[in-house]
Amino acid sequence: MDDPERRGARQPQRFDPQRAAMLDDRARLEMLPPEKIFPLLAAPRGACVVDFGTGTGLFALELARRRPDLRVVALDEQQRMLERLRANPALAQAPNVSLRHTSELAALAGSADAVLAINVLHELGDEATARLAAILKPSGRVVVVDWNAAIERPIGPPRDHVYTTEEARGRLERVGLRVREEEPLRYHFVLTAERP
Repeated sequence: MDDPERRGARQPQRFDPQRAAMLDDRARLEMLPPEKIFPLLAAPRGACVVDFGTGTGLFALELARRRPDLRVVALDEQQRMLERLRANPALAQAPNVSLRHTSELAALAGSADAVLAINVLHELGDEATARLAAILKPSGRVVVVDWNAAIERPIGPPRDHVYTTEEARGRLERVGLRVREEEPLRYHFVLTAERP
């Protein structure tokens, strides 16, 4: 891995935008049910929630639809993903969603009441993981959902490209987050953590 931005990431390469259509598959909402995941954000009315590594925005748009009282920031490092989301007609129905590139992370520091990170922890380098924690307000909460390396599964990245729950917990704790809860899903783990 020659990219210093990805130092510490378990997945060797960035997600290929040519495969973006798979991220729009609404079947993902069955595998990763919003009704189980979104309440873990504990986002009060008017809160700012950042979808960190939004990809094509499937979960950002679903959160915005279910919680029109929230300000949802769809954040990604790949302009092509953000352009795809910008072209999505559903975005016009979600006035509470704003799109941001990771080059704007400094402006988001300490501004998020909650962060949602779905299937991105294995792609984050150490610096990006620290920046994820830094955008939270004090006592802000992050909900990390990722593929579980401890589970045999017919889909998703290879097991050696993702983390076990314990490894993921360690990564979050190393950037100063306090892990509070764990929830298992069929092929994923869900960790809820707070910034002290």
